[in-house]
Amino acid sequence: MHPAASVILFTVTSGMGYGLLILLALLGVTGALPLAAGFGLVGFGVALALITAGLLASTFHLGHPERAWRALSQWRTSWLSREGMLSIATYAPALVFAAGWVLAGRGDGLFALAGWATALLAVATVLCTAMIYASLKPIPQWRNRWVPAGYLAMALATGAPW
Repeated sequence: MHPAASVILFTVTSGMGYGLLILLALLGVTGALPLAAGFGLVGFGVALALITAGLLASTFHLGHPERAWRALSQWRTSWLSREGMLSIATYAPALVFAAGWVLAGRGDGLFALAGWATALLAVATVLCTAMIYASLKPIPQWRNRWVPAGYLAMALATGAPW
């Protein structure tokens, strides 16, 4: 198997970004991280930049990038479509939580709810990415129940150092 460079770039950068976002959200909501503006600005800036770079890279391996919007319409049957929908949906609560952290220095109330939603949507996005690969019939080694756990573990492991 020889994956395109854009697929590798997408998988690594977006996984790293989602891993960092999951950790920021969970640790921020639970009070395990200081809600310092500078820390939040850098943390969320890096996480969202990695996610955005990965998602942009993913469009380069589409046959017709101008039709990328069509991929989102197949969410009932396609893991790729679900991943796309969740990746877009994750931005809204992440930005609300980041605003609470950076601008208000708060992680409670509405901001806490946004933090939990951010973590949940980011985990769901990583799991959808994993399911794209776990459902590939031509690669029997990936068709097993450990692929989603492996993807989530790698997202957290690569996001944590950031």
